[in-house]
Amino acid sequence: MLTVLHRSEQLRCFGLFNGCQGRVLVSNRLRRRLVRIRAGTQELTFELYGLNGDSQVPVLRLQPQTAWRARRLMQRKLLRLHPGYDQHTRRRPFSRLWSDYNRLLARGNWPLVGYDEWIERLEQPALAADPSVAQDPLHPAAAGDNRHRPRFAPGLWGQSPDANGLQISVQSLKRQFPGPFELLDPDRAAENEDPQAWLVLLQIGDRLARQALLRFTAALAQHPEALVLYADEDRISSAGRRHSPQFKPSWNPDLLYSDPHYSHCWLIRADLAQKVARRLADAAESVSLYGLVLEATAACRPEQIVHLPEVLYHRADRCGECRGDSVSATTLANFLARQGRSIEVTSRPAGGHCLHWSLPDLAPLVSVIIPTRDRSELLRGCLDSLERTAAAHLPVELLLIDNGSSDPASVAYLAELESRPGVRLLRRPGPFNYAALNNDAASLARGEVLAFLNNDVEALQPGWLATMVAQALRPEIGAVGARLLFDDGTVQHAGVLLGIGGIAGHAHKYFAAGADGYQLRLQLTHQLSAVTAAVMVVRKALFLEVGGFDAACFAVSYNDVDLCLRLMARGYRNLYCPDASLIHHESRSRGAPSSPEAMAQWQQERQSMLQRWGHLLNADPHYSPHLSLVEENFSLALRPSGSTTRPGGMLQAQHR
Repeated sequence: MLTVLHRSEQLRCFGLFNGCQGRVLVSNRLRRRLVRIRAGTQELTFELYGLNGDSQVPVLRLQPQTAWRARRLMQRKLLRLHPGYDQHTRRRPFSRLWSDYNRLLARGNWPLVGYDEWIERLEQPALAADPSVAQDPLHPAAAGDNRHRPRFAPGLWGQSPDANGLQISVQSLKRQFPGPFELLDPDRAAENEDPQAWLVLLQIGDRLARQALLRFTAALAQHPEALVLYADEDRISSAGRRHSPQFKPSWNPDLLYSDPHYSHCWLIRADLAQKVARRLADAAESVSLYGLVLEATAACRPEQIVHLPEVLYHRADRCGECRGDSVSATTLANFLARQGRSIEVTSRPAGGHCLHWSLPDLAPLVSVIIPTRDRSELLRGCLDSLERTAAAHLPVELLLIDNGSSDPASVAYLAELESRPGVRLLRRPGPFNYAALNNDAASLARGEVLAFLNNDVEALQPGWLATMVAQALRPEIGAVGARLLFDDGTVQHAGVLLGIGGIAGHAHKYFAAGADGYQLRLQLTHQLSAVTAAVMVVRKALFLEVGGFDAACFAVSYNDVDLCLRLMARGYRNLYCPDASLIHHESRSRGAPSSPEAMAQWQQERQSMLQRWGHLLNADPHYSPHLSLVEENFSLALRPSGSTTRPGGMLQAQHR
């Protein structure tokens, strides 16, 4: 029996014994669980994950248990907490009980920080420490010089609960924000050419946070070029309890296309709103919140769209509400058509939109580049799946880079492949340098588009490569990444989040493939700062334009993240494409760094990332500052805004 007591500023963390037996821990509370120690074990480790600050472990105790007592303890726990267990558990074999017990206590994707705790420990103290919030937000002392103070005009949307609903909403706003507060009928949208007038979009039944107008005013003073603002939001029950926070990324147009519920807290400068309303009227398009936001943001440069990373909007619970449907899909398709892009848009079963970007009539040649060394069974599985799922959709040339295979079966298989049409074998023996190998192949590629693949990936469905290539051919797009799954069907990669563990981590790692993910993003195409090169598609001209992978600084690790960040620095958008799904047998062909030489190289490349991109690693524009830098499941963090986290976020105790 393992008994643990930990103390930290954070309420919850996750304890892991010997790398595989864990449970969620609560600060200042004794927690127990059975652990198994195999015969001959010389070293035991106990790790705490999910920490954002210092931690202490005053109690860490192991007590041997007899087999019959261990069985009884497991039965009690499973009967109490597992809905599938009943009194017949005594008949189950010990191995089955042990497996179910471990699955019960495994953390999965449970959040370590609850929203109530986040509000109490971060939001409320921050507001209490800001004296201006306690003032009338429209008071000159809070808002600055009256001559340059913005005027907010709420545009109310949605169906009112009764005939007096609109008037009730207006009166509620007047009580919440007393003062010179101009109110506009939603049908009039904006009839004011004054650049200091702003339309605040509100759905009937929702409400702004008490500090909202103050925060809007401060943001507009800081960003005088802004034409559109949006903020974070949460939901509020009929009883007034806040829940389900929705922390947004910086401006992400592809996410807006995919998700009509990108945000509900929008401000649009009144003169722009008026122009947009006229444009929609001229197109005989009904004015909707989604249509208005699409048109308004399309009329702006990216720097004119400002995100406020603070919960300033409380959205009322609405039973049966869907995150997009055929109506919103039609609104988006019509908008794209007015932009000169005839794109089929369909609604996804779980919510959101799927945009079917098409290939040109003359499909481009795609150069598929795969480095390999021995392990012919992995390469064979990769190529067989490629032939089944991609060959009929696109013209493809295959460039195999043999990094010194010596296994007879692998040598024979490569010789067979070399004789096939459309296959080129590049023999490049020597130390493994992933970046240099791929750069060499890219320089020899004949295709307009490059597709980098690891030899340990396996495609699951037809058309995935065509889908990624269609995205990569968009002139504004940089690198396109796929959804990669472990052998057990859980997510290995759904885009890269900067700052996780000090450098970067994979979004939604270990989620079930069919899960929604954070705000449905596991299932939606959207922009991220980086994607993995295990499966990456990019235009060859663009790859060469930025100099390819950096073989000098990132021979093995982080070369894909560095490439993506250089693309992003030039204004290109890197995309996660969930409609391309593959299995990644990660680390089978090349294990994690274990030798002293490999570990030294990894540390050196890590330092290179910190030196080159340190300013960005803890400020990923596509990841909220309120989310954890030690978890990959979009958990809330308890770090104050602007603070940093120790790389790794882990405390380790060892007992020999």
